[in-house]
Amino acid sequence: MDARPVGFCGSFLFGNNALARVGHFCEEIGVKERNAVLINDQNTWEVAGQELTQSLLGAGFQRVETTMVERGAVRSEVDNAREKTQPLKPCIVFGVGGGVNMDIAKASAFLERSRWITVPTIFSTDAMTGINATFRGEKRGVDDKAHDGDYDIRVGPPLACVVDTEIIREAPWKFQAAGFADYLGKVCATEDWNLAYARGKDQIYSEYAIMLARAQVEYLMKNASRIRRKDQGAFDAFLQAMMNDGFLTEMAGSSRILFGSEHVVGQGLMEEQVRVSIGGLHGEQVGLGTILMAYLQGQDWRAVKKALDEVGAPTTAEQIGLDDEAVIRALTRARAINKSWLRDRPDIYTIVMEKPLTRESAKEIAGETGVIR
Repeated sequence: MDARPVGFCGSFLFGNNALARVGHFCEEIGVKERNAVLINDQNTWEVAGQELTQSLLGAGFQRVETTMVERGAVRSEVDNAREKTQPLKPCIVFGVGGGVNMDIAKASAFLERSRWITVPTIFSTDAMTGINATFRGEKRGVDDKAHDGDYDIRVGPPLACVVDTEIIREAPWKFQAAGFADYLGKVCATEDWNLAYARGKDQIYSEYAIMLARAQVEYLMKNASRIRRKDQGAFDAFLQAMMNDGFLTEMAGSSRILFGSEHVVGQGLMEEQVRVSIGGLHGEQVGLGTILMAYLQGQDWRAVKKALDEVGAPTTAEQIGLDDEAVIRALTRARAINKSWLRDRPDIYTIVMEKPLTRESAKEIAGETGVIR
């Protein structure tokens, strides 16, 4: 392995009443900026943004501005955030909420050469310490390139991550269940990474990162029911595993450990939900994709399904508002979706490139796993 710099989220504030301590926490970790921009939406402003603002002002911050996200993970929202940031520099940017708000904070701060801190209020994704920001496809994306589907830009790790565990405990459970399902995607992602490396499609590979990822997934699967009950030890371990993804990707030298064929199928399921105007959760789509692709890879898909069921995540198409035909279409389109991803990321080579699914085989897989009736 050639020498390369490795950096990940530098500091964490984790536990009950963390928000009240944010201002002083910033002093403790050496934050010199006296201005801040908060990236919120209406819900997260009420849940955390107001208290966070008071904590910062109480600790001596001079100005704390807020921008409200309305249109989701798109370039225009990043541009709005940058307009708030520019006149306040030097300032620090806080991404408050779920993956969308945190990704907008990451990208806007990165492009303005500011630092950022993530403040998750739900754990539906692993965005809080991730080194990438993900956006919806646009003719002109955040990186000034055209994108047909979702795309990532690499921004590096946040300065810090603040997790008020009481807020997460009180959040609607479906978000945490979706985050759990998203994390279980590593069952398939690591197997696909092995395949890509073996076929010479990816020159980067880390047995250490795979070992850590699989150990964490195994723990989560074995303790899914305890996590659903919010038993403190298991629940905190789940949150900390989700917070660990930035470390995994940096040690791996690639974000490849985070997604594989399960995300390819998840993309297809998301497109099917959009077709019928359903606003689905990314983790729920990935969870179903993990069941289906674990079957295709010859892994223990039943254990995956059991864990998802125990944690309260969907395990059938009906639970996410899709009929049988939608799942079959998503599976038969998986290879085409994977090919489109390969144009930007030649390393994202997965099992569906070697085992393309016909309508018959897709129906068999979805039926055998119980994802469709």
